[in-house]
Amino acid sequence: MGLEFNPCGRTFAYLNSHELNDRMNLNDHPFFRNSDQESVAQLVDQADVSSYVDGEVVFLEGSPSDSLCLVLEGTVAFAAETPDNRRRIISTAKQGNFFGEIGIFTGAPRSLSAIAEGEVRIAKIYREDLLTFIKRTPGPIEQILGSIVNHLHQTTRHYLDDMLQQEKMSLVGTMVNSIIHDFKNPFTLIGLGAQMLESRHKEDAKTIKICTNIAAQVDRMVEMANELSEFSRGEQKLIFSQVSLTQLFEEFRELNEPSFVKANLQIEMDIVDLTIEAEKNKLLRVIQNLVGNAVDALGDKPDAIISLLAKSEGDHVVITITDNGNGIPEQIRNKFWTPFVTFGKSRGTGLGSAIVKSIVEAHCGTVEFETETGKGTTFTVSLPIEQPDHIA
Repeated sequence: MGLEFNPCGRTFAYLNSHELNDRMNLNDHPFFRNSDQESVAQLVDQADVSSYVDGEVVFLEGSPSDSLCLVLEGTVAFAAETPDNRRRIISTAKQGNFFGEIGIFTGAPRSLSAIAEGEVRIAKIYREDLLTFIKRTPGPIEQILGSIVNHLHQTTRHYLDDMLQQEKMSLVGTMVNSIIHDFKNPFTLIGLGAQMLESRHKEDAKTIKICTNIAAQVDRMVEMANELSEFSRGEQKLIFSQVSLTQLFEEFRELNEPSFVKANLQIEMDIVDLTIEAEKNKLLRVIQNLVGNAVDALGDKPDAIISLLAKSEGDHVVITITDNGNGIPEQIRNKFWTPFVTFGKSRGTGLGSAIVKSIVEAHCGTVEFETETGKGTTFTVSLPIEQPDHIA
């Protein structure tokens, strides 16, 4: 059985299959180019060939560097573990590539985790066998040196990108914390003003509704600032409770109804009567942001429609948000969930979608989209109805 890698209780099965065919394919791996067939045949016979399923761990960061891995089929992703026990993909190796060579020569433990992307077949050549092979035939040295140079190039590029990203996030965090501090008193006064108006007009249902909405919007602004601050620190704090989806979406409608009316938007909702384990305010933020993206995409379209659907599928709830707008620009589709990615917007930080993904994944869920230029976009959020015990 494979090792659990993330905090959402995902485990993976270990497979061993069709070894004879794998060993035959192993002879043709580019690693053995320019090597004599007798030495190759001996090393192939010593190799351990295994199959992995999607998401299965080949080896973990910090584990001993005991073997060189040759990719016979599929793609392997290399990931660093973040402080919140999530994985950050650094690079990949595809069919015909090999990895794990640096630790073989330095004796250092694995610097990254290796995880299968889709179905993968890998041949492991153990350290002592590899060193004996290299002493007999110098052919693989050129490939190994080339791989090391490529690995260092990718790592350096990732390091520079990561440092730039961290600097941006640090600046965002500093700015947001300053805003929270400066706005604390105005927010408090607005909230108190709404409470006073409500207490003086207890018989006026319209005034009470407006005051309740004011208080809710103030809370929402504070929550948004706090979420941005958390995200800039790489945190996602959750306090789970039982959340009624019908009540959640009704609250969303009430908070945004004035904006929808003003923009002449038609909102359609079909929400299953279901209670899930989640953090209500953060889930509301997810819906708010995705619908906000839909509103931006619709612009001034006269027949603008946004449809919200929530239905149960097994032990998950699936939420879809669909618009008939212009679709997500092709320039940002591949990096839509990346921080600071935005296109054609006069406002916004480019962080909203990244925060959505962070919140959904903290709930052990997934979020994705389908989009077509000129026809619209559908966002799909899948969340477990109950959180794993060690999360909740």
